[in-house]
Formats: sequence, C-alpha cells, structure tokens
Amino acid sequence: MAEPQLFHADFSGAGEARGTYNNSAAGFSVAYIKRKDMKTLYPSGGFNVRGQIGAGREQLGALAAGGENEPQEVVYSVAKLAHKRVAGYVPVGGNDYIAVVRDTLLLWILLMLLALALIAGLAFGIRAAVTANAEPETTTNAAGVVDPNAQLGEGELDVPDHIDTAGTNIQFSGITEMHFVAGQREQNYIFSNPEVNPCYFKITIILSDTGESIYTSDLLPPGYSISRFTLDRALAAGEYNVVVHFDTFSFDREQRPLNKMDFKTVIIAEEAE
Repeated sequence: MAEPQLFHADFSGAGEARGTYNNSAAGFSVAYIKRKDMKTLYPSGGFNVRGQIGAGREQLGALAAGGENEPQEVVYSVAKLAHKRVAGYVPVGGNDYIAVVRDTLLLWILLMLLALALIAGLAFGIRAAVTANAEPETTTNAAGVVDPNAQLGEGELDVPDHIDTAGTNIQFSGITEMHFVAGQREQNYIFSNPEVNPCYFKITIILSDTGESIYTSDLLPPGYSISRFTLDRALAAGEYNVVVHFDTFSFDREQRPLNKMDFKTVIIAEEAE
C-alpha cells in the first residue's frame, strides 16, 4: 500500500485566492483559487490535479495549510461524485493543485423550490412591469405558433380575434442564474408567462460576449411555462454572461408586436454527474 502523501498549500507564484474552504469540525481552513479564475491562469489548461478535499472515496493523504502542528485535511483521489462540484483549487507547488469539492444538493433543492414558486406565480427576484405600446389596430402577419414545449395551464387555449392592449401592463418574472448541463443541447429551466399578461412571450438567449443566439422559443401564451427546451448548440463547461431577451405579441389572432425586455444573467454549464 502506498505511503500517504502530505501536500502543503503554496501560493507563491499562484493566482489570487478568492475563496475559503473551512472544516469547522477539524479546525481546518485553507484559501483556494476559484475555478473561473483558473481559466485566466491556465487559458489552455496544463495544470495537474493531484487530489481533492471536501469529499471522496479513496484517501490519498493530507493537506497542510500551516505548520506541522496545525490541523490537516484529508485528501482523496480525484473522483466525480453525485451532487458535488469543484469550486476551486489549492496550489501545492508548481503546476500541481488540490481540487476543492463542494456539495450542490442543497443548491439543487433550492432551485427546485424556486421553480415551483415560479410555476405557482410566486416570482423570485426582480419583477418588471411595462405598459404595452398602443400599436395601430391593424392586422399583421402571424408572429409564430405556440411553442410545442409550452406546458398547459388550466383549460383549453382560447385565443380571441382581437384584444385591446393599450395602457395595460406586461409582467416579467425575474431571471436568476441558470444552471445547464455541459455538452448537451437539451436543458431544463423554467420560463413562465404570468396569466395576467395580455400577450405572448417569445424568448431568446443571447451570449453577451459574442452576440450569438443559442435558443429562441416559439410563442409562450399567458399562464403557460416552458421547462424543457433544446439549445442551438451544446455549451462547454464554464460560465457565460447572457441576455435573456423577451419579444411580446398581443394575445390574439393578430399577434401585434408590443414591448421588449432584456434581463442580464449568467449560465453556469456543469459536467453531468
């Protein structure tokens, strides 16, 4: 059996530590470099992950953040674990690092509760309301069809021939950060159109850095939600600044264009566990 290895945190020549790992039970604490900052230090990769702390299966050794008599943390062999994600890395000399693993189960539970609240109309975060433009009361070509992923509210969809939108408010639910699965096009995130709205939504997700559109919905009627959809292309693991753009059209057979609304947020694409 191999001898346990002892790693020493070494920030000489490393990037700035922006996170802290604490194990209060063991009295252990160590700074770490966040995962997104590692992309700046190593834009093409090239660093070595020697082990991980926080969770694991096979013990590899220990990590020391201070002197010999200071508390140490168990280091495990690198392994992917359910409901865990890498938050950052502790430098241990040269291009060698120990990964810091965090539990994401609580986060996913909170996101599920948030999604249920959104479906029930209890919008989390910023809610915006704008007054619908008084467009000329003329019939235009249809803007589109109802999105096939729209989840039915209550009863059948009854679209009037004409609806008066002048002076009415359009409500938008706030957009929190979106967690996607890296490397696949099919994603789950809930977009809702409050049933009080006099309009359809058409939703577009745009990458802020490049202006590329990675998803555009068809029409989402008031009182309906989209919780599963397909991106135009899969995203690699990482964080992406995006704009979620809403076009609105009158909820009638004329589908007159009304207001637009943009929400700036972030997509966190993570490897499937």
